[in-house]
Amino acid sequence: MKIAICDDDLVLNRKLHQFIFETYHDIDLRIDEYRSGEEFLQKISTSKLTYDLLLLDIEMDRVNGITVAKELKQLSPKTFVVFITSHDEFATVGYEVSAFRYLIKPINKNKLIEAIESAKEELLSIKSISFQNKDGEYIIPLNDILYFEAQNQEVLVSTTEQQLLHRGNLNDYEQRLSQEGFYRVHRSYLVNLRFVKSYSKIEIILNGGQTIPLSRLRFKEFTAFFREFVKRTAR
Repeated sequence: MKIAICDDDLVLNRKLHQFIFETYHDIDLRIDEYRSGEEFLQKISTSKLTYDLLLLDIEMDRVNGITVAKELKQLSPKTFVVFITSHDEFATVGYEVSAFRYLIKPINKNKLIEAIESAKEELLSIKSISFQNKDGEYIIPLNDILYFEAQNQEVLVSTTEQQLLHRGNLNDYEQRLSQEGFYRVHRSYLVNLRFVKSYSKIEIILNGGQTIPLSRLRFKEFTAFFREFVKRTAR
């Protein structure tokens, strides 16, 4: 599990780091500390590093936690955000960025554990696909997949971190994943709607900047499907 702590209170950062490490020493764990929103966003935007969970202070100088969470939603939408705040009234502002939990300072250790355990359960319940190619066997969470692309008798699986080619049929994936937020936007492309940033009558732009062709014949149906998906998944 990869956890980031972003707070300009360096003492709190260190205490949280130590407590989480001691509590979860028996699992595969990575914990990184960031002293500002700028530092965290710089790291995320310039590397392929992603986190499962972010403990994020709302009231930081310059770039506050809400701004960081909005940027993160574009860069790494699968990351669970737990807001840390000194004031109860800030707990209402996180709905627009789908905050996973709120922790009020001073942080109750039991509530921190509950937040981490809930995130772990969510991660374990995430649906995946599995396949084999010449390099081995892969299990890929659906939330990590940007799109599938048909290439002759093979399918390219493009994820947030890599591209993997294996023998397969795009029609099979379309049938399996139509209820999981994926849409066949072109005869050669099946797109994860969670990563759609914008679209026109001829193409779709993903959060990472990738451009996917959109069939003109599918534009109207795609628009309706995408709008319904947004309504259904909005929190």
